[in-house]
Amino acid sequence: MQENSINWQVKKRKIIESCNTALTFLASFIVIMAALETALPAFVFKETGFEFYDVRYFWSHVCIAFLLTYLIALIRYFLKRQKELEYLSSRDNLTALLNRNAFDDEVNAYLKRHPDAQGAFIMMDIDDFKGINDRHGHSIGDQVLVTLALNLESVLGHEAIICRNGGDEFCAFLPKDHLDRIKQLNLLDQVYTAKDEQYPFSISIGYAMYPQEALSESDALIKADRALYVVKRHDKNDCLSYQPWMDNAAKRKVKLTSRNMLANLPIAFLICTGQGDREIIFSNQNLLSLLGYASFGDLIKATGGKVMNLVYPTDRPLLEQKITADLATGQVQPFFCNLMTNYHEKKQFFCQSQLVKEPGYGQIFYVALSAMYSR
Repeated sequence: MQENSINWQVKKRKIIESCNTALTFLASFIVIMAALETALPAFVFKETGFEFYDVRYFWSHVCIAFLLTYLIALIRYFLKRQKELEYLSSRDNLTALLNRNAFDDEVNAYLKRHPDAQGAFIMMDIDDFKGINDRHGHSIGDQVLVTLALNLESVLGHEAIICRNGGDEFCAFLPKDHLDRIKQLNLLDQVYTAKDEQYPFSISIGYAMYPQEALSESDALIKADRALYVVKRHDKNDCLSYQPWMDNAAKRKVKLTSRNMLANLPIAFLICTGQGDREIIFSNQNLLSLLGYASFGDLIKATGGKVMNLVYPTDRPLLEQKITADLATGQVQPFFCNLMTNYHEKKQFFCQSQLVKEPGYGQIFYVALSAMYSR
């Protein structure tokens, strides 16, 4: 129903544009004909009808009016196309927000018009955006970006200057009178909905006050990025204002992501979903080495991405029962389990797991494994 309504609105808009164009051309033709007839009359109105002075003048006037109307139409078309190209050159193709160059131009123009302006420069990005693309595909990832762009425009309002900085990163300038909207944005539940399926996501936000903490746009964005880095380094899905101590934190930047830390834990570690096919989300290098896999990709290829295909066949029914019971009660007990190596050998592990609800996944298991013996 909603889709049909949108299609009708698009068709109605095209019909109105076509009618306006036709009326403009007709009016232009009539005005030109009137001007030509005033300068050099070819006919006159009488009670008996038209009386031509010289019919050749009349048809000459018609041809001239038609050609001039056509010329006006071409000029209108090229002016319209020029405006469209100027608009497109300043916009991000996916979200229709300003691109970075246009953002810089608009901010500079705004600050020149308002030399005493105060406000906040904001840096934002989507938490674990690569994971969204990996789990749901790039088409869903693109729609998540579009959803965030719409939310930014809705919450920050038309007073804000907003752009997509590239990838999943966005930046904005918000005048001082509307700074409460940053908090509103931080509290907003971000979710993309399609075909009754929901794809929740979260964002991290850092911002710096202008001109109190920075005297230029570039300096303000650098400091906002430092605040964003501190948010990302901790819990993500939060909002922080720049503080001077963040300069030192930014200098100590290391690629110590959660994935890197899990990958290099001195124990074997696995993350899998609880519902459905028990999808394998992550395995660290320690577990891959114990099972004889060169990479996570090799593990996924061998198991089809399903954790039950990693379990030795005789253990699968009992483990399936245990997982079902754990999901029902929410209580997870340690257990022994035989896994199958890449060489089709049985290797026993003592497993300790934690059941957690994660946005986008539902119930997932974090499992630490200790190798016991192999056969």
